[in-house]
Amino acid sequence: MNTDEHRWLPNSSIPSARPIRMLWIWARRPQCVRCLSVFICVHLWFRPSSSSTSHLHTQSGHALLTTMIAAAFLIPLGAFAAMQARLDFLVGHHTCAALQTFVVAESGLEHGLADLAADPRFDRLLLGPDRQAGTGDDGEYPFAQPPPAWFPAPPFRYEVRVAAQGPDRVDIMARGLGPLNATRVVAATVVRSTDPYLPAALALAAPGTALALGSDFRVAGVEPRADDQGLPALAVDGADAAAALAAALPPDAAARLVGRGGAPSLIGTALPSAEALANAAARRVEARALADVASGALGDGIFVSPSALRLADASGSGVLVVNGALELSGTSSFSGLVIALGGIRLDVGGTGVVDGAVLVGRAGAVVALRGDGHIAYDPRVIARIDAAFPGLLPRRARVTGWREIPDAAL
Repeated sequence: MNTDEHRWLPNSSIPSARPIRMLWIWARRPQCVRCLSVFICVHLWFRPSSSSTSHLHTQSGHALLTTMIAAAFLIPLGAFAAMQARLDFLVGHHTCAALQTFVVAESGLEHGLADLAADPRFDRLLLGPDRQAGTGDDGEYPFAQPPPAWFPAPPFRYEVRVAAQGPDRVDIMARGLGPLNATRVVAATVVRSTDPYLPAALALAAPGTALALGSDFRVAGVEPRADDQGLPALAVDGADAAAALAAALPPDAAARLVGRGGAPSLIGTALPSAEALANAAARRVEARALADVASGALGDGIFVSPSALRLADASGSGVLVVNGALELSGTSSFSGLVIALGGIRLDVGGTGVVDGAVLVGRAGAVVALRGDGHIAYDPRVIARIDAAFPGLLPRRARVTGWREIPDAAL
């Protein structure tokens, strides 16, 4: 090999003698031939040998086989991952719907229990919204305030029903309904308490009753204690009636209504029917009729006046039913339950004392207690009446617990 060629290209960059020779020949050709030779020289420089081509073909086959094997493993894994993701989405979607429906069912139950707290009479639960036994709505919960139209928002809704589980036990069941046919049911067990239910020391059922209290007359409920939630002094039929009466009371009269909640101790709630209690008492065998005027010691028992009654210096105990207005004169007292369907009147100079409770019916538009004395709730007196005349007084409902009812038990 020519020594100049070795000096022109270093040994480290000489792959073979053949490319060196081609470059040397190309350098000595005319300018017009050099351009044509460029492609030939480059092609000869980079053209692999036969052994290199065979080696590359063998590598290409291995790569294709490896790719196909990897694809055979990865495609099922990818399909499984996609199916798992879709399954997780569906499970999460249905689980979310089920949980939301459960919350809706709980809301329905809480609505029922809040209504029961406002009117805790056990006997009303099975009568339905029309308050009549034996009608088509028996079994529906008798809401005083139905749920608002905007809650719960569609597609969610709830239904609250009452199912008798015995003479002294019912289940309040709230069924929540949601999307994807989701249904959840929760139930509260309610029993008939042994305690009688009276809403206050003085209960006024007539709308817009005119109440007047003398400067020395007091209405007392029960102050709350650790073991007793107490009782208000005055109860009227509904929150609107309570607000109107509170606004109409003079400050000195409001201060003499003491009991739960402080002065004026006044609540608006659902009241037991004074008319129903009067009819139930009049039908009992122990009932004794009174004339339109009574005086002296009446004794103990159930006393029923078919019309208005005037008590003049009279005393007694038990249950006093007046199917008209009750007038107190002189010094009169009664220990027990007084039911006056036509209102009560105590003139100035008279003294009237009632230890127990007083219910005024819907016809009692005037309650004027301008004399001296008091109406004070006494739980011991009410308990004695309940023991002496069982089944007469309404009973309080007591919630013992709640649970979720599975679908299999429905």
